[in-house]
Amino acid sequence: MKGWTADFTNDALNDFELAVEILYNDEDVAVIRKGENGLEIKWYANQNQLIVPLDWLAELLAEAKKQMK
Repeated sequence: MKGWTADFTNDALNDFELAVEILYNDEDVAVIRKGENGLEIKWYANQNQLIVPLDWLAELLAEAKKQMK
C-alpha cells in the first residue's frame, strides 16, 4: 500500500460536491464522485502500470459511500 493516499475534498467542477482524490506518490491518478447511479471512479491516463491494493480501495469506497450519502 506504500505510496497510495486519498483526500476527501470539495469538487469545484461539480457544484462543490464531496469527492475523493486518489493519489499515488502524491500524483493524482483517479477521482471518486457521486454519479446519477451511485459512486463512480474516473481513472486518469497514466503511462505507468499501477497496481492498486484492493483491500485499501475497498475500504476507501466504503468510506466514500458512507460520507457521500
